[in-house]
Amino acid sequence: MKIRINEKNRERISIAQRLGQPDRVPIDLSMGDQFNYFHGWLKLDGRRYFLDPAYMMDAQVKFINRFNVEGALGPKFGVAIEPSFFGAKVIVPKDTSPWVEANLDTVNKLELFLRLYKEPDPYTAGHFPVLSQCYFFYKQQLGSLVKPPMGLIGPFDTAASLLGSTNIFLWIKDHPDLIHDLLEKITAFFIKHLGVRYELFEPSDRSLHLSDDLCGFLSKEDFIEFEFPYLKKIYDAYCDEESIRQFHCDGPLSHIVDLIPEISINSLISFDPTIDIAMLKKKVGDRVCLKGNIHPIDFIRFSNPQSIRKEVQRLMNAAKKNGGYIMCTGGELADGTPDENIEALISATKEYGTY
Repeated sequence: MKIRINEKNRERISIAQRLGQPDRVPIDLSMGDQFNYFHGWLKLDGRRYFLDPAYMMDAQVKFINRFNVEGALGPKFGVAIEPSFFGAKVIVPKDTSPWVEANLDTVNKLELFLRLYKEPDPYTAGHFPVLSQCYFFYKQQLGSLVKPPMGLIGPFDTAASLLGSTNIFLWIKDHPDLIHDLLEKITAFFIKHLGVRYELFEPSDRSLHLSDDLCGFLSKEDFIEFEFPYLKKIYDAYCDEESIRQFHCDGPLSHIVDLIPEISINSLISFDPTIDIAMLKKKVGDRVCLKGNIHPIDFIRFSNPQSIRKEVQRLMNAAKKNGGYIMCTGGELADGTPDENIEALISATKEYGTY
């Protein structure tokens, strides 16, 4: 299978992630699995996409060859893998990404789970074998072009999938000890499991990507108590000084932005449409690479090429100075996104992103 990887863009991403200044701002559209976009673009069957590695890879390669930018190359299973480690049932629809049914959605179920908890086998837990088989298929077909899947849904979002998102926000107030116990167990398992991924997938370094969207809706005090220590524990346990320690959050971050570097994060993929990326650049841009923050719905899906170009120019003026910036939607492209809008994003990045 032929694939047109843009190696120069990959090189630019690597430089920017380490707070360097390449010749031009890179673009990365690999955030999210992009299935919702592929579903409309290629009329894909979702069940086949997530259960047939060749079908998944073919769609991703078509996207990369069409637009010649980074675009979600590798095994992608939405938010389903991590909750499955702890018994959540995975649902694979035909027309959207996999999701899970909450299996600890009452206090009694959570208490029983914690009392009887036996740590899963990090080699065989949940749907990890499916992800592993998919990755090794990619590796056989594409070799070093495919990057090892060294990313996890974070402890808070994993817990929210198990409990239900409404419950976790209620129970951090009503049953904080139970939530801490669950987060501690998830965190300890993730650290052990990352060691297994490192052993099996043999990445070239100890870079790591964690995603916790819901933590942005915590107050600063609750973030410090229920998110900060668990993220930091995972990064510190797995990563080293040379690692890209990347974090993604779709939730509001303005009230906690000063805490981001303290978690050992050095690359942030943000998509909160209300956040001022100039503020992020001013507060943490000398310590954290910023990826974002163009709206995948308002601009890429429902806007037009002229408006997209203006938005790209605005973001470049706010965030590209001195490097450490990557153009990114922060979330996956929506079903029905016009090709000409994606092309406008890419061309405007080239025009306004030159240093």
